[in-house]
Amino acid sequence: MNSKKSFLGIDDTRSMVLAALVAALYVVLTTVLSALSFGPFQVRLSEMFNHLVVFNKRYIVAVTLGVFISNIIASPFGFLDIVTGTVQTLLALLVMYWLSKFIHNRIAQMAVNTVVAVFFMCMIAWEIAIVGSAAFWPTFWANWLSIGWGELVSMVVGGVVVYFLSLAIDFTK
Repeated sequence: MNSKKSFLGIDDTRSMVLAALVAALYVVLTTVLSALSFGPFQVRLSEMFNHLVVFNKRYIVAVTLGVFISNIIASPFGFLDIVTGTVQTLLALLVMYWLSKFIHNRIAQMAVNTVVAVFFMCMIAWEIAIVGSAAFWPTFWANWLSIGWGELVSMVVGGVVVYFLSLAIDFTK
């Protein structure tokens, strides 16, 4: 095994397989629950995988790839969602990863992740407002509120699930 770590945290076959597994789980959960995963009110339970970034940076690539593929397969917003959703996820995960370096308590890290994820939903609210309405600002704020609540639910429920899984599974390796 190479002792030099890559920037993306995917530096060996095991890391690549784990990242691919998380991306696949994200895609399956999002597409199976697509009625909940897309639209102006969305509870995308697969967003729980965002919390994995506090354990290992490889999950930045994994979750971003999962969002990209999910949006290709199931998004009703087409190309705009493929680009906006993927960029939004990448930016949010990079911020989450960076902030987690300054916080050493897992529960606090996950709480911060939740706030960051809800904040970055402004990009998705913007996207839906662009696609769906001539009244941009009222639509934007309404979308951010509804999408933000859905993201909050997803991240809190997901945070509990990921936290308890982390007690049994070492996500850092």
